Amino acid sequence: MPGLETAGLRSRAASLLGGNQQEIAGTWAKILRNGIVGALVVEVVFFAIFSDRFFTVSNFRLVLLQTAVIATLAIPSALLLMAGYVDFAIGSITGLCAVLLGKLLGVMGILPALIIVVLIGLAVGAAQGILSAPLGLSPIVVTLGFFTGVRGLVFVVSEGRTASGFGDTFAIIGRGRVRWLEIPVPVAIAAVTVLLGAIFLYKTRWGRYVVAIGVNARAAFRAGIRINAIPVYLYMATGAGSAVGAMILVSRLDAAPPLTGDGLELNVLSAVLLGGVAFGGGRGSLIGVIAGVLFVGLLNNGLLLFGVAPFWFRVSAGAALVVAAGLDGVGRRLEGRSTGGLGALGRSGL
Repeated sequence: MPGLETAGLRSRAASLLGGNQQEIAGTWAKILRNGIVGALVVEVVFFAIFSDRFFTVSNFRLVLLQTAVIATLAIPSALLLMAGYVDFAIGSITGLCAVLLGKLLGVMGILPALIIVVLIGLAVGAAQGILSAPLGLSPIVVTLGFFTGVRGLVFVVSEGRTASGFGDTFAIIGRGRVRWLEIPVPVAIAAVTVLLGAIFLYKTRWGRYVVAIGVNARAAFRAGIRINAIPVYLYMATGAGSAVGAMILVSRLDAAPPLTGDGLELNVLSAVLLGGVAFGGGRGSLIGVIAGVLFVGLLNNGLLLFGVAPFWFRVSAGAALVVAAGLDGVGRRLEGRSTGGLGALGRSGL
């Protein structure tokens, strides 16, 4: 019958059109997730054309040194975000660990001081994790509270003063080189952090659990995954990363000013989101995160070579964060269309 045949043709045409739209949406979602690598290449080419001091070995070595702390913090922060949680307090925790380290180095040896500072970072991270996961409070509200409270505690502990003069031995952490490789110690620390993060995420079942929690916490719980314990461990990892970052910064400066780590969370979160890690969790790659770290570092470096005033760096960091959040939102919508809405579920079930 002609009417039935026409209706059938329309139905098949609509089905094909819908399938094509899903494929197109999926393609664009992949481009947005992996576009940071292309953006990084464009950035390098742009700065290399307009600055003869940019494309040099010494400048790239400087960029790696400047981004070492960001990379050290970005890896645990990315894993935390993949699980659907976020830590806005990493800069404040870095500042607290820095001023405490400055005080401890004046009364005890280097090794005990470093151990105590790492334990403090772990403790603050654990406190955030317990409030956010087992107790079910909003991770955004909790970590913003710690962001403000811990930064205030930094000034209480330091009394607004800057400790300095920690000796040549301690300076090795921030200004030394690994002899047999001739690379700066902070870069080596960042490289080890990346390696450990990659092993955890790609070679252990715990890495799969992290992603599973980010995709759907309720389904992960039904599968026997410890959805409350794992986020606590991840928060502890970001706390430990903040402590290590404080060591590097204090050693490089040979001082522990109260503003250490101020604004660090912006650069870290921008790098992680630009690297393709979904803010809602369940998606991300460490290769993308490293590309995001380099993008942020090269952006600041290029602006400096162009003679832009340093206070504009905070503006660029904020702009990068807004762009990253926008790309994340668009990517999630496109992924939802490509999977018939399933890709946008995120952490549904919490």
